[in-house]
Parts: sequence; structure tokens; C-alpha cells
Amino acid sequence: MAQAMQIKEKENKGLKRSFAIVVPAAEIEKEVGKQLQQVSRNVKIPGFRPGKVPEQVLRKRYGQSVMGDVINSAVNNATSEVLEQNKLTPALQPDVKITQFEEGGDLCFDMELEVMPESPTLDLGKIEIEKPVAEVEEEKITEALQRIATSNRDVKEKKEGTKAAKGDIVRIDFKGFLGDDPFAGGEGKNFNLELGSGQFIPGFEDQLIGAKAGDDVTVNVTFPKDYHSEDLKGKKTRFEVKVHAVLEPVEPELNDEFAQGLGMESLEKLKEAIRQSISRDYDMLARNRMKKHLFDELDKKAKFDVPAGMMKLEFDSIWAQVEQAKKAGDPAVKGKSDAALKKEYEAIADRRVRLGIYLSQTAGRNNLTVDRSDLSKAVMDQARQYPGQESKIIEFYQKHPEQLAELRGPILEDKAVDFILTQVKLKDKKMTLEALMEEQESESFAMTPSDHDAEGHVHGPDCNHDHDHGEEKPKKATAKKTAAKKKSD
Repeated sequence: MAQAMQIKEKENKGLKRSFAIVVPAAEIEKEVGKQLQQVSRNVKIPGFRPGKVPEQVLRKRYGQSVMGDVINSAVNNATSEVLEQNKLTPALQPDVKITQFEEGGDLCFDMELEVMPESPTLDLGKIEIEKPVAEVEEEKITEALQRIATSNRDVKEKKEGTKAAKGDIVRIDFKGFLGDDPFAGGEGKNFNLELGSGQFIPGFEDQLIGAKAGDDVTVNVTFPKDYHSEDLKGKKTRFEVKVHAVLEPVEPELNDEFAQGLGMESLEKLKEAIRQSISRDYDMLARNRMKKHLFDELDKKAKFDVPAGMMKLEFDSIWAQVEQAKKAGDPAVKGKSDAALKKEYEAIADRRVRLGIYLSQTAGRNNLTVDRSDLSKAVMDQARQYPGQESKIIEFYQKHPEQLAELRGPILEDKAVDFILTQVKLKDKKMTLEALMEEQESESFAMTPSDHDAEGHVHGPDCNHDHDHGEEKPKKATAKKTAAKKKSD
């Protein structure tokens, strides 16, 4: 009778489990024999027919590589069997350490792991969340319509010899100098600059008031002390400017013809599209606010220990961002000691992991799943963030199914949040779009516990969260900046 695998539990404390496992020598030898038989069928050794190579010859040539595969397979199979027998769900990959093995002998190894905790089942009906509500005001539609009109206005050249005034547009070439040397990023050609718009650094536009077409103007300005370029911040510079034309904006007439030029059937249809766009913006901000407040409530009520390994991974991810922010001089972390920062971000890591587990298990308890249509929608949502490059984003996910799989977690969390919001008490609260936007800017919103931009994330000025998987996703299109433009541009 074959000897059975031996399993001895060494530790069972909190979420920690430890086992000593012995796989009998006979099992190892049996598997080695099978592997060598397989090798025999596929190799060609002079003097022997395929499948007829003596085992001792095979052992001499292939024994070491086969043994390595057998040990690896034995450890994996034994680990799976221990987890299944004990009905354990590991929080992370179990840590395995071979303690004893010699060829012909038993395989002995220790397995340590943390199990996934069981989150509590909360009485969600006792949680009350404010639900922002508002009607889209006509004046907001009018304001948006006016902004569209302004961005689509034409320009016409003023009479020859007309001096440029505030509100006029000058078409210029410009080149910036530090002393006698031009500096990188300080040059532009045929640039339309509206005087008084504040588009360029302070003092630049004012010195072009009164200029005429054909004029050469020297503009002397000092870059702001907080300018993003270290080479230019606080520096006195000179720009040589050539004025090609002085133009005035011509506001379009708001009528059906204007709307049709934008691809809409009529002005009323354009207004309705604006109304729907404002409503979507409001709904998104309102939902974010509800999620933030829901997470605050869940954070208070869903109390349980989280696996230390998961906690460390989350904290290390956050701390890497903190270190970047410190180097960049981010005011959110400036002046704080490492001890104070670590205490703050350890609490955030605990919150993220705990809420992530709670949402995942809530999804499981209520049979929430992610299907193909959910993934397709998520990919299309991602693609819309890269105007003009949508096909590249779709192709990226087609080529990288592992990246597509990574979308499942956030989708499932969102489904869990939607489900919970159907169970809690929602109390209407009238709020304007401006109030929602202002609140979101002033608070750190925890969108999802696993999101890189969740509560507690430290934003450096040049933070980029795209993961490198050998092939970059297309970058979002941005307007080309020049050094003459404001930092906030």
C-alpha cells in the first residue's frame, strides 16, 4: 500500500497558517519514472530506437532536469491539496521552503501563508448616504453655449495700422533669450495670442498692447518663482516678437446654422446635448461623492484584521509615490517627518485593503460577476480618454489579455458599490454642480480601494500611472506648450 503524503499543522494563529509537508520518496520516484518514459518517446539517442532507451541511460542524461520538474510539480500539487483539504483561501501566494530532500528520499517542505479574512455581513439598511440632486439650470446651458461659441469664433484682420488693444488677437512669432542665448521651448511661429487672456506669463501680453502689424517688439519679462522649469523660474528673460497681424474676434450668431456647423440638427438639439452633457458630469460627481461617503461609513463599520502581506504590498506602493512626491517638493508631504507620514499612510493602506476585501466578498455573496460586455464597455471607456487613438487602445487590450483581466477587479468593485447603494438609505440633498466640483477639489476622494488615485494617493506634478508591459499604451493628446506660457496652462 502506497504511503500517503504527511501534513502537520505547525501554526494556526489569527490569519497565519503553517504546515510541515512530507511527500513520500515512492511518489517522487513514481513521477520521475513517468517523466523519463515521456522523454524516451521524444528523444533520439544513437544506438537506441525511440521509446527503447534504457532507464539508466535516460537518468544519466536527463535525470537532473526531470527531477527539478518533478520537485516543482510535487510542491505545487501538495500545496493545492493542503489548501483544498483545509478549505483555505490564501491572501497571497503561499511561501514554500524545502527543508530536506536527497535523491531517493522523501521531499520535506514547510508552507506558510495568510488566509483571506471573512468580512462581516453588515446591516446596510442602517447606513444613510446623501444623494446629491439638481436640475440643470437654463443659465448653465446658456453659459456653456456661449463658451462653445467663443471657442468657435472667427477672426478678421483689422485695418492696416491699427494698434492692438486688450481683447484683440495678435498673430506673432516669438523667440526667448536668457542673456544673449536662446532657451529651449521659448520659440513659436504664427501664434494667435489674445491680449488680456492671461495665456502667457505675467507682463508678456501687456507689452504688445499698442503694437501694429509689421512691428518688432522686445518684451522683457521675469518668469514666476514657482515656474515648472528649474532653468527659468525667477529668471529675467527677453523675447523678440514679430507682429504679423492684428485681428479681432467675430462672435458667431447662435442659430440653427451655427448648430449645424457643429454637426447638430438645430440649436435646440445642441442645447439638449449640452443639457445631457451637464447632467452626465453632475451624475458622475454625485456618484463619486456618494462612494466617498459610503466608504467612510464602511470604514467605520467593516472592522476586521487584514493580511499583513497584503497590507505591506499596498503600503509599499503608496510609499513609493510618497517618495516621488517628496523629491518633487509636493506640499502635501513637505515638512512632515517620515514617522508621521508612515503612520498616516499605513492607515490609508489598511483602509484600502480592508474595503477591497469587503467589496470583493460582498460581490461574491451576492453573485455579482464580470462578463464580456462589462470588459468591452471598460475598454471603450478607456479608449474614449485618448481622442484619435481609440483603435490603438482597443488593439493594446487585444494583444495583452492579461491587461484586460486586470480590469475585472475595478469593474467588480464598482458593481459591488452599485449593489450596496441599492441597499442603503439614500437621502436627497440639493447641490449645484459648482458645489460638487469644489468639494471634490478640496477633498481626497476614495474612488475604489484598489485605484491608484484613491484616497491617500499623493499626486506628484508629473505623476504617470501607466504600467509598462513591454508595449506602451498611447499617451493622451496634449497641446504643445512653450516656455512663454503660464505654468497652469
